[in-house]
Amino acid sequence: MVLIWSAAWIDFRTHKIPNVLTVSAVLIGFLIHTVDSGLLGLWQSLAGFSLALIFLLPGYALGATAAGDVKLMGALGSLLGPSRIIYALVHSILLAGIIGLVMAVIAWRIRGATGPLKRYREMFWCLALTGKPVYIKPEAGEAMARRMPLAVPIAIGTTISLLFPIDMTCSPFR
Repeated sequence: MVLIWSAAWIDFRTHKIPNVLTVSAVLIGFLIHTVDSGLLGLWQSLAGFSLALIFLLPGYALGATAAGDVKLMGALGSLLGPSRIIYALVHSILLAGIIGLVMAVIAWRIRGATGPLKRYREMFWCLALTGKPVYIKPEAGEAMARRMPLAVPIAIGTTISLLFPIDMTCSPFR
């Protein structure tokens, strides 16, 4: 909890997540799980780390997610393992969508920003014509131009998943 909320606070203030925070958390996750359960624990930690990266790397490749957010989720995966990181990811992504939508509506309705439909249409046609996904950055006056510190919904989503755990008896990720 200290890791995730520290990262959220730093990201909120600076829009950066320090590597020392994420790399040390990954190493601590590997160490804790290895000491606790040997090679099986290390495997679980590596699996959680890998799942988190697999989920967030496409967003990074498209330019929609920052590298610090990907590394933060990987660090959480190494600490939580594969079963818990799935729930943290789901909660975090849902919250990021809700917060992003609220931010966009506020920018559009209160500040008179333009909508992203033109940009989305251009990205769609580029994908349809070339077969390559392309991310076009929002222009300054667009509702989506303001970047959201993604560590904040990650912190909230991870906290929810830890405070209200789902019964894992039937999970294939146990």
